[in-house]
Amino acid sequence: MEAPTEIDRCLAILVLRRAGCSQDAVTSIMHCAKSTVGEVENWFSKRLSYAEAVELCRKTAINQMINFELANNEEVGKKLLQKVMGITPDIIFRQYRQGQPLPVKRQETDVAVHLRNSIANVSAKDWSIWGFPDMGKPPMTSEAGLKIWMDRGKPVVELAIEQDKRFPLFMARLKSTFPEFSSYDAWRKALAGFILLCRTVAQEICSRAVSETGLMLISVPVMGQGHLLNVPQFVYEFALDNHAAAAMQPNLQIIQIDPYRYKLVPDNLPDYILAIGSKDEMERCQKVTISLAQHYTRDDRIAKIISEAKRIKEQSAPFLLVLATVIA
Repeated sequence: MEAPTEIDRCLAILVLRRAGCSQDAVTSIMHCAKSTVGEVENWFSKRLSYAEAVELCRKTAINQMINFELANNEEVGKKLLQKVMGITPDIIFRQYRQGQPLPVKRQETDVAVHLRNSIANVSAKDWSIWGFPDMGKPPMTSEAGLKIWMDRGKPVVELAIEQDKRFPLFMARLKSTFPEFSSYDAWRKALAGFILLCRTVAQEICSRAVSETGLMLISVPVMGQGHLLNVPQFVYEFALDNHAAAAMQPNLQIIQIDPYRYKLVPDNLPDYILAIGSKDEMERCQKVTISLAQHYTRDDRIAKIISEAKRIKEQSAPFLLVLATVIA
């Protein structure tokens, strides 16, 4: 088929076909030969360049064509016209130009980048699990772009990029263009459940560490008092890294800081301070830390966290492939 001169009629054929009309129905509405319908579809799919196809399928061009060719056509009923009005460039491209998605608007590229980075960095070790900011303060954003806080007594998990005013439209475009994103909402729900499971175990470890060592959990040491600094996080991550390992326990040492203070550290990380206090406090803390690490490496919930983390990653892999295509 040679390049057609009546572009609006070609676009009308494509739109009617995507609205569910058979070739016979399109032939009747457009008063053309049945073979013309197939020729137009083949021309758009295989002979038109990508740039020309993008230009032809502009939303404004579709709307103008509908007003000119279809809105007053007696053979286009109200229901069909409603379907036609819902046809977008994404829908046409998904059918006729498979593997050639419409270019993302320039201002949406950074949304795609942030979403990709968030999805790629989801982890059971995300530091957002260690506490919920008060509602009076904006929640901090973790490495994976996660924000977690309490709302009316219930925990809320969201990706920071979802608060971008451009995100809803961007996500709608992804879902309409890429079948892979039809499962995104289910994945997000699973992500929230996964993060809350991680937090439940992490907070339990915090509580037990404080109770069993008798030390306060605080980020900034106060002179004259013993403190837990990183024991809960160390125990939690040790359990994730060594789950079900037979007789596995951490190697810890107590190092003197000054005549009155000592620090508890892993053997291979002398600058990673787990706790600080008197020698007696550190000896007790060392025993508790080893005991907790041994306990949680055998905890079934740790096994579930590991399994869920793997599943979350596997389910998000198609999203990452799509976003890489969109960003390229």
